[in-house]
This record gives sequence, C-alpha cells and structure tokens, in this order.
Amino acid sequence: MNDAEIDWDAIYKSERFQQLARRRRNTIVTLGVLAAVYYFSIPALIAWAPDFFRIRLAPGINLGTLFAISQYPFGGVIAYVFLRRVATLDRAVTTIAPVGASLDVPVSSREQSHAF
Repeated sequence: MNDAEIDWDAIYKSERFQQLARRRRNTIVTLGVLAAVYYFSIPALIAWAPDFFRIRLAPGINLGTLFAISQYPFGGVIAYVFLRRVATLDRAVTTIAPVGASLDVPVSSREQSHAF
C-alpha cells in the first residue's frame, strides 16, 4: 500500500489517534508546567521569602544553594519522564496505521539536518 492510498483524514479523525494526541499534549503540558513552576520558584522565593534561602543546613551550605543545585537533577528527571512517555506513545502510534501501511515517510535532506 503506498502513501497515496492511505486515508490520512480518517486516521486523523479516528478516536485512537485523538486519544494519542491528547496523551501527548497532556504529557507536554504537565511536564512543562511542572518544570516552569520549579524553575521559577527560585526568583519568586528570593523576592517574597528571602529568609527561606538563608536557612543554614551545614557550614557553607544553605537551603538556597541546595535548592538551586537541585534543579539540575530535577531537569534530568523531567527529561527522563518525557522520553519514557514519548517512547510509549511512539510505540502506540504503530497501532493506528492501516494494515499494510508504512509510516516511514521519506524525509528531505533539508529536514534531516534539523531532525536532531
């Protein structure tokens, strides 16, 4: 079955495709909001609760330093969760293609340069 014979409009309107699109959107929005709240909490807390960051945990280490450094592993966790969920969605995409259809769409050389 070639690409011209596939009814892409029917696929886009199918409940399975819509469900996968919702799951993808919810993943992106949820993780994006979570990351934004965490990252913007530093300037917010510095402005509205500066004493919170002055709490000493050990000599030379205060809560502000620990909180700022914690954003690096938190970003890694966000990236890991995103990659796992998107990999699950990618596997699920293969279930919505018509029987015999290939989802391998040729990519132009211009698009390949921006693929990664």
